Amino acid sequence: MVRSLIVLLIPLVLISLFFMSRPTEQAGTEPVDWESLETVAAEEASFDVVAPRNLPGDWTPVRMKWEPGTDGADQRWMVGWLSPQQIYFSLEQSNVEAELVIKRVTRDGVVDGASEVNGVTWHRYRSPDDRTRSLVLTQDGLTTVVMSDSSYEELEAFAATVS
Repeated sequence: MVRSLIVLLIPLVLISLFFMSRPTEQAGTEPVDWESLETVAAEEASFDVVAPRNLPGDWTPVRMKWEPGTDGADQRWMVGWLSPQQIYFSLEQSNVEAELVIKRVTRDGVVDGASEVNGVTWHRYRSPDDRTRSLVLTQDGLTTVVMSDSSYEELEAFAATVS
C-alpha cells in the first residue's frame, strides 16, 4: 500500500513542481501597437481622438479598440494601460449618448464630486462596490472617461497626460 502511494505521489509532485516553477505572463499584458489604431481612429472619428502622452515611468499599453459606428455616430475609441504598479487604467471616448457611456464605463457608478484637471472640471464617479473610480468629461456630445481601480489622485495624474 505504501509503495502504491509513493508511485502515485511522485508524478504528482513532479507535475506540481514543473507548473509552479514556470513563470507565467499575466493575461493581456503584452504591449499593443495602439498608435497605429489611433491614427485610423483619428482619420475616421467625428471628434478629436485623444490619448495619454508622456506617461511617467514604465507604462504598458495593453488594450485598444476603435468602433467607427455608422455615419459618424456611435463611435468609440478606447485604450488601456498597465501602470508601473500593474494597475489597469483606461481612457474611453464616445459620441454615444453620455448617460449610456457613463453607466457602462463607470460600472454603474454614482457621482462622487468633481476634480480639476488642467483647468477643466471632470465629474468623479465611484462604482457601487467602491472599487472602481472614474473621471468623466462631457463636452459637445462627446464623453471622455478615464477609469481605474485606483485613487482619484492617480486618475487625475493620468487624465492630466491626455491630449
